[in-house]
Amino acid sequence: MQQWRLLDTETSVDALMNMAIEEAIFLARVEKAVPPTIRFWRNDRAVLIGYSQNVNAGVNLKFCERGGIQVVRRFSGGGAVYHDLGNLNYTIVLDVDHQLIRGLDIAESYKFLCSGMIEGLRTLGVQASFRPSSDLFVGERKISGSAQSRKRGVVLHHGTLLVNSDLDLLMEALDVRPEKVSGKRVCSVKKPVTRLRDELGWEVEMTSLKVILARGFERAFSIRLAQGTITSLEQETAQNLYRDKYSRREWNFWR
Repeated sequence: MQQWRLLDTETSVDALMNMAIEEAIFLARVEKAVPPTIRFWRNDRAVLIGYSQNVNAGVNLKFCERGGIQVVRRFSGGGAVYHDLGNLNYTIVLDVDHQLIRGLDIAESYKFLCSGMIEGLRTLGVQASFRPSSDLFVGERKISGSAQSRKRGVVLHHGTLLVNSDLDLLMEALDVRPEKVSGKRVCSVKKPVTRLRDELGWEVEMTSLKVILARGFERAFSIRLAQGTITSLEQETAQNLYRDKYSRREWNFWR
């Protein structure tokens, strides 16, 4: 059984640094300086936009500026997502030719890499299912989305789980109009969302949730997770990326 590294590291007050850490882990794996890794982390009130996304499309920039909500561009694809401390984010970094995803196309890899989250949620009694191209649903309501970046033989897959997020702030920050359909909160594109708290009927504590989800990844991937730390190489790379990339308006607002 292969051993992977488990990281529980975040700079929740600075989404820019969290993105720099994400890319630093990715680059460290490119250099084979770290083992395959799973990371849990959070941001406090931030909007993360996809690499190719126009920042003016789907983000209420005036609202974010007034509310002190950070806006940062990811190096992965996909659209805008809202984070607060009621979100739990996860990251998986492994090689493209790793035995778990070798031979899978991109769509199939999304489905497999989401299976750890599905297994962890099942332990809590929540039956989630994967829907292409990158979402997890409970019934007809979305509870998690994910995105990927692939480069130099490495895949970074990261996603977010709605645990007890402020959905009113989410709707405002992402500039979508909340509507009511059969008593459910939805966005303007008629995609209902739900939170883990709503599905459970009680508040799950984040530390306990991380343990449950980590066990879910171990079962789904047939791996063993060992608690690890960010290496000095990753720390240095993250600081450089923060200074030269993620803290710069040219990166975050170039589209």
